[in-house]
Amino acid sequence: MVARPRGLRGLSAIALALVWLRLEGAARADDPLAQARKAVAESDYVSARPALTAALNGGGRGPEDVVEIYRLTGIVDAALGDARAATEAFTRLLAMSPRAVLPDGTSPKIRRPFDAAVRYIASHAALEVRTETRANPPVITLVVVSDPLNMVATARAVFTVDAGAERRLDVEVAADRAEVALPPGRRLDARIAALDVHGNRLVEIGSREVPIVIIGEPPRAAISTTSTSRPTAPRAAVTAGPPPRPIYLRWWPYAAAGAAALAVTAYFGWSVRSDADELDRLYADLPHHTGSEIQAADDRARRDVLFTNIGLGVTGGFALAAGVLYLIAPREHVETRVAAVPLHGGGALVLGGRF
Repeated sequence: MVARPRGLRGLSAIALALVWLRLEGAARADDPLAQARKAVAESDYVSARPALTAALNGGGRGPEDVVEIYRLTGIVDAALGDARAATEAFTRLLAMSPRAVLPDGTSPKIRRPFDAAVRYIASHAALEVRTETRANPPVITLVVVSDPLNMVATARAVFTVDAGAERRLDVEVAADRAEVALPPGRRLDARIAALDVHGNRLVEIGSREVPIVIIGEPPRAAISTTSTSRPTAPRAAVTAGPPPRPIYLRWWPYAAAGAAALAVTAYFGWSVRSDADELDRLYADLPHHTGSEIQAADDRARRDVLFTNIGLGVTGGFALAAGVLYLIAPREHVETRVAAVPLHGGGALVLGGRF
């Protein structure tokens, strides 16, 4: 007798989840910082040292990762008896994070270099940067207020102009300043970071969600002062819209694909219902049907359930992509202009815009 199918739904979803977890675990295992954390937790300081060096020299790390690298480096160097290197690592840690502390119960062998770093930072200043901006022409400047260990090498500005594509510019720091000239535009959203020689971000000012906003100055129209000039018709209001996005960044193709995937999924869902009814009919009249008939119906049911699950996942993916792209799509910016217009015997103010 052929066993009745059970638990068909969700098989594909479980398989996809297992694949994702395996890939994510492999990615973490390849991260030298993750390897260093594991080695330090196991007191394998000899293995942790090269992993920390690779994590720092590889670049691309954010401030939180860099702070952790210096903290772990200080612990490893102190545990291996290199007090000078440990003090240097702890000093860099405290320059970036002056409130950092070691946990209670830390070995005196590790605490002594840390205390020496605390005294150094107390008599100097921690790492500090600030920004300056100019609208016309647009410029964002990274100013290094304090850098006792000469950690800052480059400034990186990431920006968009009038809700366009994101761009990036790197400028070397000279005389404690890095001036980044930006393209002209009505609105520039920017963020800037101080980078070390490896390309790690030591300090970040601004973010994608809360950027540094620079409002450019629109060109000024020349106005005649001759009272006998003919009246000038006011220009139409100007609508500053974002540049058109490529089709793969628009929401409606994904919505259309999601609708098509939903239709296909509905078909297979209806087929699953039909397959279930067919199996119920076969089992109800089991003496008059062969095992091959029941097996064939069982195979069809499993296939249709698999296709239904895949369809649900694809439909959900298209729907999510369409929703996200719709929400982040640049919106049209409408501006209102006020202009002076010369008329016979005087003049007038003209208000333009969209109401």
